[in-house]
Amino acid sequence: MKLFRIAKAKRINDLSGEGAQLYGGRWNEKGVSIIYASETRSLAALEYLVHVPMAIVPTDLSISQLNLPDSILPLQVDISSLPSNWRGYPPPQTLASIGTKWILSNQSLLLRVPSAVIEQDYNILINPAHHDFKLIEVPRPEPFAFDSRLFQQIT
Repeated sequence: MKLFRIAKAKRINDLSGEGAQLYGGRWNEKGVSIIYASETRSLAALEYLVHVPMAIVPTDLSISQLNLPDSILPLQVDISSLPSNWRGYPPPQTLASIGTKWILSNQSLLLRVPSAVIEQDYNILINPAHHDFKLIEVPRPEPFAFDSRLFQQIT
């Protein structure tokens, strides 16, 4: 399995989950370390853009591919079990409770969750405290830049 994440170049190698721990996220409560990744490069890009105002998207970005053995399968959150407003912003607390409960159970390395940006695509949450975390291989990150057309004014 290949997963992708985009971050500022100086933070791309940080797989501690510290950012999510400090601020919380859609799928984790503040104080809980978790790593957010996407199943595709394009979803990783959209997930990054939705969290940063278009006018201030950094130019010093990198993309990292995380390689995992195919034998490691994620648990999956069933969309039908989520509240009707699960895609909303701010997200309902229920989602952070789901991810936090999963992390604290240490049941698996990965949890597959639907993307609020593109409902039919999935993000993968990674538990940095799980014993299989050491099996993740991370090749050298690559520079990443968004196409400048994304930032042109629509007239």
